[in-house]
Order: sequence, then structure tokens, then C-alpha cells
Amino acid sequence: MGTKNKKGINPYVLVILSFLVVILIGSILLIMPWTQKSGQWASYIDALVASFSATCVTGITAYRNGVADTLTFGGQIVLLVMIQIGGLGFITILTFIITIFKQRLEFRDRYFISQMVNSTNFADVVMFVRKIILISFICELVGTLLYFPAFYQVFMGHGGNVGDVLWYSIFHSISSFNNAGFDLMHGTLSYIREGNELLSHLSNGMYIYFCSVAMGLIILGGISFLVIIDIFNFKKKPSQWRSFTKAVLITTAILLVSGALLIFLTDGFKGANRITPFQAIFQSVTCRTAGFSTYSQDNLSIAGKAISCFLMMIGGSPLSTAGGIKTTTLFMITLASLSYFRGNKVSAFKRSFSTTMIVKALVLLILAIGVLLISYLVIVTIGLDPQYKMEDTGVVSSFNEAVIFDVFSCFGTVGLSIGIESYLPVATKIIFCLLMFLGRLGPITFFQIFQNSMDKEDLKHYKLVEEDILIG
Repeated sequence: MGTKNKKGINPYVLVILSFLVVILIGSILLIMPWTQKSGQWASYIDALVASFSATCVTGITAYRNGVADTLTFGGQIVLLVMIQIGGLGFITILTFIITIFKQRLEFRDRYFISQMVNSTNFADVVMFVRKIILISFICELVGTLLYFPAFYQVFMGHGGNVGDVLWYSIFHSISSFNNAGFDLMHGTLSYIREGNELLSHLSNGMYIYFCSVAMGLIILGGISFLVIIDIFNFKKKPSQWRSFTKAVLITTAILLVSGALLIFLTDGFKGANRITPFQAIFQSVTCRTAGFSTYSQDNLSIAGKAISCFLMMIGGSPLSTAGGIKTTTLFMITLASLSYFRGNKVSAFKRSFSTTMIVKALVLLILAIGVLLISYLVIVTIGLDPQYKMEDTGVVSSFNEAVIFDVFSCFGTVGLSIGIESYLPVATKIIFCLLMFLGRLGPITFFQIFQNSMDKEDLKHYKLVEEDILIG
């Protein structure tokens, strides 16, 4: 059976179109006066960037004063709805709604939906979708409850009320779990405590608690729904978990620990603006496509920026709210390389992996590097908006450093930034939008549109003679 349904609609085309429709509607809503605290019509390009960023759960915006000081409560709701749709996927939510009113789906419909939500088991796809929605709801509800004490300390006694506490808790819980990186801190300080008029009200212990809640939600959102389902299937022992689950957990643990250690080694012993061990841990976690920051990205050393870029490119895991080329891609490439040097077949967890898997991982890596390189060259050639100079941005990093960092951040749907977005021309902002879109859906999704033509080799009734050529 092909990847098209009865009417000839490719499921991957439908996924792409669904995201574009949400982005278009969101951008139209975000230019309207009722979503702006200024009460004026907003710049469409700024609204478009915010809409792309929210739907692609990135966190980068062109709002110079931040979300809280730019958008009204209504505008923030619009943004949050896009984050939720972008994190779970419009098709996932639509499927869940359809199954509520339709008890049984035909085989063809199940297969079609399984392709759209990237599930390998189309027989149980409806139950899988319901589990995704349930997991998200539980995690976001628990996150809201955990955030509540911190925001209670922020607002109560400082001009706020319980309504503010509840809204900020809900917003940051959904944003954290979906790895979106949007926050309602006034200005653009994110979770940086120094100079933050909200977080400065927190005690030292409560601030660490606040950031720890964020890290927990980020990791849960980016570790894959399939892994969560596997772990909480108490009928299974860890040895019975899927190879996918084991690969994700091992790779995630290695990236988090090594990332924190390397960032602390590169930026924890310099003269000024040293990063603390806790900030290094948070940086390692947030680079997994979340976008919150407890340390100014502009103050990172060249080595610190490079490590962060690597972590941002890898991102989270498949079937999660995270972006990037995914942990399993890194796992497969690393495993294949080690197996080649040892002269063994590619295997792990008492399972062997096909050549197709290895090629797919390598193709994804090459595509990612190509997209990043081309985007960087084009943006550097375009430069800053003519009405601004680099001195106007207030950053200490060079323009090239800022562009490289932000290109990786957009492609990995992270949202961390050096701070030059609002000083860039329209053409560059559009490139950032395209990078976020490509990073959220993944290059492979776009190539799956042509899957039928890519799979023609399997339909051939002959096989060509193999011949080796010199490599290296």
C-alpha cells in the first residue's frame, strides 16, 4: 500500500499544510490591535516570526520588549494555543477529536493517520494518539502545580494576584513541556535572575526549584512519548524495553552530562561572567530545544557557543515535542562508526540494524549541515538591517558568531539567541522562519513526499552488479 489515501492525499503533505494553516491563522490574529498592548496594528513580519516560532515550538521572536510587554492576555492565549498545537501536532489533536465521536476507524484511515503521526504501529494508532494527549495533559497539569509555589512567591505581596499566579504557571508549564522557550518575564531576560523584576523576588532555594521544574518538563517533553509509554508499562522490565527506548535514554544521559561538564569547563573558569555549575546544567538541558536561559548566551565563550550549537543541532528524540536531528540519529551514526572500526556488524541491545537505518541517519546529518551552512552564508551576505549597526544591538559577540548561533537555534527549534533578531532585515527573518519550519518537521518529512519515487528500487525485477571504488 502506498503512502496516499483513497483520494490521493499524501499524509506528509497534509502534515506540512496543517502546520502552515495554523501559522497563517496565528499570524493574522497576532497583528490585530486586540492582541497588542499598544492597541495598534502590529508589523506582519514580526507577527509571522512569532507565529512560526510558536507553532514550531522555538521561542525566538522579533519582539524587542519580550512577549509579556508586547502581547495582551488575548495575544498570549493565541500564542499558547499555537505552542500546544505545534508541540503535539495539529494532526494528533485532530485525530483525538475525531476518535471521540467516531468509535471505529477503518484500516485505511488508521494507516493514513499512522503515517501522519509517525507511528510504526497503525493497528493501535488511535490508542497511541490518546496516550500522547493524556501524557501531555498530565505532564502540563503537574507542571502547573509545581510552578504555582514559585509564581506565588513572585506575585503575592508584589502587586500580583492569584489569577496572575495561575496564568503564569499554566503558560510556563505548557511552554516548558512543549520545549517552546516562550516566557512571560518582562523584557528578554528569560530565566536570568539578575535584573529580572519578577524572578528577583524569589529566594535562592525557590529560584533553584523554579529552574529545576523547568528542566524536568523540558526533558520529559523532549524524551519521546514512546519512551514514556515504554517506561510506564510496568509489565515490562528495563531489559524488555524497546531498543529505541534504550538508545534514547543512553544518548540523552550522555548528552546532558557531557554537555554540562564541557560548558562548565569552557566558561566556568574565565575571568568575568563565569557560568556556575547549576547554570551549566541548565544550559545543557535547555539546548535540547527548549530555549529558556539562566545565563546570557552573548557571554558564552567561542567554545561554549560551539558546544551549545552541537547540542542544539542534535535536539531531542523522535515522537516528542523537540526538534533537531534527534538523539537516535546521533546514536545510529556513532554506533555505525564504532562498528566499522571494530569490523563488526551494526548492532546493539542484542539487535542488528539495517543499512537503510544507517543511510537515513547519514542523509539527515548531511542535509542538516547543508541547510545550516547555506543559511549562514546567505544571512551573513545580507547583513544587518541598513538602519542599524552592530553597536546598536548591544551584544558583545561578533555578527558572524551571532548568526551562526541563531541559525543553529532556529533549525534546532531551540530559541536561544545572542539578541540580534529585531535588528535583522525582513529577508533574514523569513529565512529564520523557514529554518524553524524545516527544523520542526524535519528534512526527512519533506523527502517523504516523494517516497513513492524513492522506493522504485524495491519494485525492480533485476539487480545491478556491485562494484567498490576507492574512498578517502
